[in-house]
Amino acid sequence: MSRFENTKIPITKKLFIFISDLIRKIFGGDRIKRLSQIMIKISKNIYMKKRKKITILDFGCGSMQISKRLEKLFFIKEIVGVDTFKSKFKTKKMKYIQYDDFFKNNKRKFDLIISIDVLHHIGIDKSHIILKKLSKISKNIIIKDHFEHSYFSRQLLRFVDFYANYGYDIAIPKRYFDYNSWKKTINKSNLKQIKIIKSFQQHDGLFNLILNKKHHFISLLKNVKR
Repeated sequence: MSRFENTKIPITKKLFIFISDLIRKIFGGDRIKRLSQIMIKISKNIYMKKRKKITILDFGCGSMQISKRLEKLFFIKEIVGVDTFKSKFKTKKMKYIQYDDFFKNNKRKFDLIISIDVLHHIGIDKSHIILKKLSKISKNIIIKDHFEHSYFSRQLLRFVDFYANYGYDIAIPKRYFDYNSWKKTINKSNLKQIKIIKSFQQHDGLFNLILNKKHHFISLLKNVKR
């Protein structure tokens, strides 16, 4: 999926992204539906507890496709998307802020942070640093990322990452989390894991056969000290 209309991307990469999106639609590669359902359920639970409209930070937002679905819900007050590229995207309930600008100027708190397939690009040995940073601005954090299970599993994830991110010049990681390294990351970040879905079916059809649910996990983290 392309970023936003006002984002500068070379025509050759735009073509690659278009073809890639078409292949995803035909062969069950759309991840938005199932991920949106999880994010909606968790955000609604937070709303029910707070009894007021909530604010969300979409960290590593990309094209904000999931946030665009969350935006339609009556209990969402505002969604802020943060990523590394430059853009001026803004709607009635959503806006985009470039990463450096956000952390330089932000002084607000959010009811929820979502971060989808981002941490492995930061690096599994550095992820606790960004989690600590995020925990200062929200009590609730949802992480969706990948588990590797073998050398072959790792290379399969790298191949799929290359396919999904070629159009955006995103670095492909050399390795991914396994369950133990994920637990260590949580401990280093001083967060508490409230719930984890170790095997999450993200795709259907051919895409699910290539990269099945054991490669995807969702973790709900909480800053119990805030």
